[in-house]
Amino acid sequence: EGKNYFYALRVETHEEEARKMLDRISKAEMVYALQNGNLYGEIPQLIAAGFLPDDAQSSESTGYKYAVKLSDDKKSYSAKAEPDKYGKTGKLTFTVELNDKRQPHLSSKDLGK
Repeated sequence: EGKNYFYALRVETHEEEARKMLDRISKAEMVYALQNGNLYGEIPQLIAAGFLPDDAQSSESTGYKYAVKLSDDKKSYSAKAEPDKYGKTGKLTFTVELNDKRQPHLSSKDLGK
């Protein structure tokens, strides 16, 4: 790997951190919903409740941008993590969606942006 080793390691580290953050978002949503009449929350609400760190709103430390999309009734959500700079901070885009049993399912894809 030679000169590309540290570059590849940084991308791999950012991708692993993105997976962990989406897992944390899923757990935060579960607890938030239990405390708020089965309604899910946006990232700022999850941070205000103390369930997520502030860096979920910024790509500075993680190299990824995070977003939560709520259904109109706030009884469902999906979450996404995409590289801030494709190829430099990560190559994979991660998505969490609720399955039929309302359990989060993580998937990833290289969108080549």
